[in-house]
Amino acid sequence: MIKESEKIIIIKTAIALRKMLSKNKSSLSKTSDNSDLVNSYDKIAANSNSELTKATVNSAFSGKKRSTMATIVLITESMGYTMVDFSEIYDNLSEEDVIKFREEVMKK
Repeated sequence: MIKESEKIIIIKTAIALRKMLSKNKSSLSKTSDNSDLVNSYDKIAANSNSELTKATVNSAFSGKKRSTMATIVLITESMGYTMVDFSEIYDNLSEEDVIKFREEVMKK
């Protein structure tokens, strides 16, 4: 059984990943040269240069299961971000963000 503190970490990780992907998607609409922009789970898996599957990517973004650190690094880097970028987003997430995620995303 996953402890509450671990659930919060899993959720914050999913939120941070979603924010980065959302940033890529919004950049897609602002630029005409978007061929290299990673903006979907499929592209993340394909761009990871590993055996990362779409299902593994989906799991990391869902906030329901633990992801390994290696998976988080692969996803982050495949979207064109650094772990510093990830940590800045992660560190700025509030308890309110976690509650909102639980209400809006995990209840589906």
